[in-house]
Parts: sequence; structure tokens; C-alpha cells
Amino acid sequence: MTQRLILDSYARESRRGDKRRLSVTGQHASNEQRIADLGGALGRRLDDQGKSAWNPDVTRGDWEELIARLTSRQCDGVVIFDLERFVRQVKDAVRIVDLAKVGFRIFDSDMEFDLTTTSGRDAFYKQAVAAETYSSRLSEKVSRGNRQRALNGEGKRGRYRAFGFEDDSTTVREDERPHIREVARMILRDHATWPDAVKYLTKNGLLSSAIRHTQQCTETRESMTPYQLRSYSCECEGKPWSNTTLQQAMKSPRMAGYARLGTELLGRLPGEPILDPADWQELCALISSRRGRPPAQVFLCTGKVPVRCWSCSTVLTQRQSSHGVRYPDSGEVKRYYLCDKTAGGCGKTIADRRVLDGHVRDLVIRELSSSESADELKRQRDRRQDMRAPHEKEIARLTRIRDHWDKQLNDGVEDMTIERHSFLTGDLNKKIRERNTKLEEIGEALSVIPEAESRDAVLTKWEAAGPEGQRTMFRQAFGERVIYIKPGSSLDSDALDRMLPAPR
Repeated sequence: MTQRLILDSYARESRRGDKRRLSVTGQHASNEQRIADLGGALGRRLDDQGKSAWNPDVTRGDWEELIARLTSRQCDGVVIFDLERFVRQVKDAVRIVDLAKVGFRIFDSDMEFDLTTTSGRDAFYKQAVAAETYSSRLSEKVSRGNRQRALNGEGKRGRYRAFGFEDDSTTVREDERPHIREVARMILRDHATWPDAVKYLTKNGLLSSAIRHTQQCTETRESMTPYQLRSYSCECEGKPWSNTTLQQAMKSPRMAGYARLGTELLGRLPGEPILDPADWQELCALISSRRGRPPAQVFLCTGKVPVRCWSCSTVLTQRQSSHGVRYPDSGEVKRYYLCDKTAGGCGKTIADRRVLDGHVRDLVIRELSSSESADELKRQRDRRQDMRAPHEKEIARLTRIRDHWDKQLNDGVEDMTIERHSFLTGDLNKKIRERNTKLEEIGEALSVIPEAESRDAVLTKWEAAGPEGQRTMFRQAFGERVIYIKPGSSLDSDALDRMLPAPR
């Protein structure tokens, strides 16, 4: 009895669908009928939905799995609906022919490709060349069409409806316009946070235009052709906004009435834009400047202030109580200082935040109301200025030389080429960077030495200053001196006996 062939079924559908308007589900059905006609048995159903076979940057996971199954002889071959669904680049065909030495077989809806024979390889190569030629011409045609549409002021349609626009990506959806403008105003004028903007949209019933389809809806959509999908609508809700998705939506050039192709702004959409172009550009600049983690809350004794762990001389960080214990007077969750382990410290607990902040405040008021402290700060400033002077002088000299070469290049002096300019200024820039590093190590010299004031005057300034202002007063009061504090419990109501201020 002849053993039945184990044949995998492979299907692929680009975002725009294939030219026969057949979905992945339809391709698999056709493949399975072909397997039955060949007297084979189905191995695996593999498909790459929405994956381009033309774009080299796209990874087709199931395609790679299929190649692995063929080369390891887990199946005897594969049935594909159309060779264009399988390969669209000649290099893919060359790879498959090279791997076909193990003896697997390839079938499409019309014929078999026997890659062990010269005629079979020739037919396979010809089909691959035709597929690549078709893809290249289609890509050029689509690119020209997209560019012309952008020049005509037409928005490019995506997978989901663009926030603020109708399905054509060109016409503004008027009921969303005022909310988008309000979000921009909140961020730019009220200095609100993006979570605040997300809460505002959620409160007003505006969800992301990216639809979260149910399982039933997904299966229904997969069974439809691209033509049928155009008229299909469902009641599935959009996904909730996140900070990132809302920022991406607000950064879209169409918000300012621009029609984009890639990174180029080629035309203008008809009608009044949702956002003023200047406001949109300001918003984009603000979003770009906030990349990474959001700025952390500022605390008095963390980071670059004159307080260190007594055990390892490392700066402090802070942490919120893991048990959610709150201060009884304000209801705020308790926080405590600890040695910063990420900066190479021991990570030991130092003290309760309020307790340590209170002691530091008293020390700062004492120092800034003392004439002796003011005299010491003047001596420190003079000493630091003396240390900085030679480096600042050398930076000024190197900058003058660099400006000279810049002027020669800008004036078009005959022997000053771009290559010569880069060679000459490269060494200068390196030396300037080295000197600036030295200046950073020395630190800034105080430009203004605070005069000794009464304790009440200093206390008034302290209470009026914000977190950064208080940190500045802390640095002014101690200059180069550092407070060292021994690790202890965050439950201590008084950590003063563990504080060791450095002598003057």
C-alpha cells in the first residue's frame, strides 16, 4: 500500500488582499481540496496574514516554520494556492531550490514543481521572476499613486480609521474636533499630563479608533474578501487610549492639515485643520522632548545634594512604603530615603523622608543665617573659580581657533575643503570636550553668595521655595561640605543622632 503524502497548506494575504480576492480561510479550503485530489493528508495549516512577501524587513513566521518542516522531512511537501503567495523574490526561489535536495515537493492550484529536475527548476524560477517583476511594477505604481494623492491633499488610509477623521482619512469628524483641541490645550497651556488627557477622553466616551474585535467578529472578517470588508461594519468597541497611542495620534501631520507620504509633507488636506499648524508643531516638539520615562517627583535629599550614606558615601534615593502606610495629618503615603543601590551604594534604609527633610531644613536655616557660613562659601567660591580658570581660558582659545576655520569654510577659501575643515576641527572639538569634562568634575562656582539673614527671613524663603528651590538653598548652605548619615530604621522619629555634618 502506497504511503499517503503528508502535505502542509500554506496561505498568505497582504494587507490589501490578493488579486483573486480570496481570504486566508478560502486559500486553505482550496489547498485542502487540492491535497485530497492528490490523495495526500493534511499536515499543518500555516499562514502569514497581513505579511508582505516583497518587503525584506517583514518576517514571515509561518513561512520560516514551513521551510524548517520541509528541510527536516516533517512533511513531504506543501500545497500553495498561488506561487505568488509563496515567493515574490528570486532569492527566495533560489533558497528553496537549494533546500529541495532533501526531496520535498511543491504544488499549487494548477501544477507541481519538481525541483529535482532541470525543467522543474526552470519553471519554478520563471514563476518567481514573473512574481518579482509583478511586485516591482505594483510597488512603483502604488508609490506613484500615493504620492499623487498626497499632492492632491488626500489622506492615506490605514488599517484603522484615523482619530479625528472619517474612514476616508481626509474628512474631519466634527464631533471629535473639539475634544482633540481640548487635549492640545490641556497639554500646551495647562501643562496637564498625558494620563490627564487620557482620562478626559475616556470620560467623554472617546476610545481609540483601533477596534478590539471579538472572536466571532474576527472569524467573520477572515472569511470575507477585501471587497466585502469595505461594506462590513460591527459593534466592537475601540481599545482604551494609552499615553503612547494618544501621543502618536496627536503627532499625526493630518491633525495640522498636512498630507504625508512617508516622512515627507507633500500637500494640504481640504478644509480647516483640527489644530493650528503652530500649535501642532509645538505639541510635537514637546512630545519629542519627553522621550523615556516621565520626570520623577523631586525630593530634597535625593541625587546631587550634599547628603550621603555614612556607610558607603553614596547618594540617596527614595521609596514609597510597601505597606501603604500613610502620614496621619495629610493622608499621603509614607516615603523613606535609602542608599541608592543603582549608583553603587549599599541599598540600606536611611530614614523617613519627613524626618530627614525636617533636620536638613533646620541645618540649612542655621547655615544661611550665619555670617561664618557666608564667609566660608566665599572662600569655597574663590577656590573653585581658581580651579576652573585655566580650563575656561583654554576652551576660549580653542573656540577662537575653531571659529577661524569655520569662517574660512563659510567664506569659501580656496584650500579649505570640507574634509580639511573636519580634520582640523576634529582635534579641537575633542580637546574642548575633555576640558568641559574637567569643568563638570570641578563643579559650578556659586555666582551669588547669599548674605547672612535672620532665621525668620531664611525660613520664609524656604517655605516659599518649591522642591528645586529648596535643593538650591541646600547646596548654597553647604557648598563643598557633605552631611553623612548612618543607615537606620525608617520608623525612627528622630534621626539627628545619626547625622554627621562635615566640619567647616
